[in-house]
Amino acid sequence: MTNEDAHQVGVMDIDLQQRTVSTDGIEANEELEKRIGQIDEPEYKNRFEHSKVFSFSVFDGHGGSEGSTYVRNHLLENIERMNISDASINKLFKFYQKEIGGYWRRWVRRKNLHLINSMGLESYLVSPKGNYTVRDPELEEKKLWDLPEFKEMVSGEDFFKIRLLLGFLYTDYQFLNYEDKINDAKHKEHSHLLNAGSTATSAFFYTIEKDKSNLNGYFYEPDVLSRLVVAHVGDTRAILCDRDGMARSLTQDHHPSNPIESRRLTRYSAGLMMTDSFGEERFANYANTRSFGDLTAKNIGITAEPEISEYLIGDMRKVQKYKRDNKNYLKKTNILDFGGDECFLVLVSDGVTNMLSDQEVVDVITSTTNNKGSLRGTPKEAAQEVVQFVECIGGMDNATCLVIKLGGWGKWPILDRTGPLRESKMMSGRRER
Repeated sequence: MTNEDAHQVGVMDIDLQQRTVSTDGIEANEELEKRIGQIDEPEYKNRFEHSKVFSFSVFDGHGGSEGSTYVRNHLLENIERMNISDASINKLFKFYQKEIGGYWRRWVRRKNLHLINSMGLESYLVSPKGNYTVRDPELEEKKLWDLPEFKEMVSGEDFFKIRLLLGFLYTDYQFLNYEDKINDAKHKEHSHLLNAGSTATSAFFYTIEKDKSNLNGYFYEPDVLSRLVVAHVGDTRAILCDRDGMARSLTQDHHPSNPIESRRLTRYSAGLMMTDSFGEERFANYANTRSFGDLTAKNIGITAEPEISEYLIGDMRKVQKYKRDNKNYLKKTNILDFGGDECFLVLVSDGVTNMLSDQEVVDVITSTTNNKGSLRGTPKEAAQEVVQFVECIGGMDNATCLVIKLGGWGKWPILDRTGPLRESKMMSGRRER
């Protein structure tokens, strides 16, 4: 079995003060354009002149490992280094509108709405009369960043989420062009054409408040308040363990059965929803309605547009104070929290979640660490135990698990909520073998 999963961990240098697009031309992204034909990792070093943003990602490829490998080696580079300008946005959107067409013609016409949705500002960016700016027919053809409401109300943290949206779409654009070039050569050789794709779930952490005595103030340290931004495409998953040891799902699978996805796609391609022989809903024979690649279904709505959500995490007292001081802003931007002192974040592929519930994943990690002692047990060992347990109970798909330590690591209750259920699964798995 080919392993089509991949993962990546990195630290990005992001200007969180940037609040609007630049006036540079498309040549500002020349280095990224040169990378289209390269599937290998980028070679550059950060000087960290701005804010450190820690990034963690899991990818699950299909149709071969090319999709997950390409996205792993380009996505974070694009998010970090893409020059977001009027020219670069126009070029990217024109590609989808003209070269892909179909679903994307309408999508590009509603580009302002998509940009606002990515920031979570649907109820915030309104005109002085109280009307939704992006829904005003007279403004549909205007550029969002030229509107006075944008310049006045969008913060650097909000703009970072636009960077995520464009970074995901630009990586998809790169891979589609890479795939096209590869297939030109394969067609001449009469060999099997490449039609690969990949899901992705990425988590980004940056600090917004720390004690003066703490020189670093990184997200995993105590007495630190951070923002966690999750950008998600497909059915890989992000699960948070709160201070009570409860699993909190931060993502929804992008499957045809997802009501949001069903509504999005039936507007354009209602006749392509179907049910396979196992009773699972599919869209034009695809299990995932959002992914990178999948060129043959891109024009009917298979998109790499990420679903973006944002959370306050870290020191409980700082979380509560920040909520009091920024009540109106948090309400308008839909930034959520789980009370602070969160224990860890898990990123997993569907090879794990097809076999275990979110709470079971969390309980495997906490029980493994409890058995070793919280001071000795490591996130790496806990992640390995999750994968080994999935294999033990009969998991046949590639399984990937990343465990990211947060400030409340080891402080969860000594309680295994799903122990008997996991034991039953393990016994059943042994009998089947």
